Amino acid sequence: MENSEAQMVEAARGGSKEAFSLIVRHHQVQIRTFLSKFVQLDDVVDDLAQETFLAAYRSMTTYRGDSPLRTWLLGIARHRALRYLEDLDQRRSEGSVDLETALDTLLAQKMQREEQAVSSHARKVTALEACLENLPRTGARLIQEFYFKGRSAGDVAQMTGKTEGAVRITLMRLRQALTQCVQLKLKASEAV
Repeated sequence: MENSEAQMVEAARGGSKEAFSLIVRHHQVQIRTFLSKFVQLDDVVDDLAQETFLAAYRSMTTYRGDSPLRTWLLGIARHRALRYLEDLDQRRSEGSVDLETALDTLLAQKMQREEQAVSSHARKVTALEACLENLPRTGARLIQEFYFKGRSAGDVAQMTGKTEGAVRITLMRLRQALTQCVQLKLKASEAV
C-alpha cells in the first residue's frame, strides 16, 4: 500500500490528475472526519476538504515524503480549519459590534421618540386644560360629569334637566370646540 501511495505521489507530482484523484479518494474520509471535529456544518466541511485537496494539489511538489502523506494532508486541513474558525470569529465579533451599535442606535431613537411623545402629550394636556378653563360654566360641568366622573349621557341629562339627545349634541359641539382650541394653542406654542 505504501509503495503504491508513493507511486501515486510521484505521478501526481508529475502532473497526473488521475493519480491525485486516487489520493483524494483514499484520504477524503479521514480528512472530512478530522475537519468535522472542528466544524459542525457539513457544507463547510465539504468546502474545507475541497480547499485542503486543492492546496495539496497546488503544492504537491513541496511534499518531500518526510512524514506520511496522510499527516501532511491533515496538516493542511488543520491550517484550513483554523483559518476558517479565525475568520468566523472575526466576522462574529465585527457583527456583534455592528449589532451592538445598531441596537444602541435603535434604543436611542426609541428613547427620543418616547421623549418627544411625552413632550407632545404634555403640551396637548396643558393646552386642553387651558381650553377647559375657558369653557362656559355649563359646558365645563357637562364635560366634567361625562368624561371625568364617567356618568352616562342619561344621568347627565337628568342632572341638568335636558334630554339625553341634547346632552349628546352639546357634548359633540364641546368636543369640536375643544379640539379647535387645542389645535390653535399648539400652533401658537410651536410658533414661539
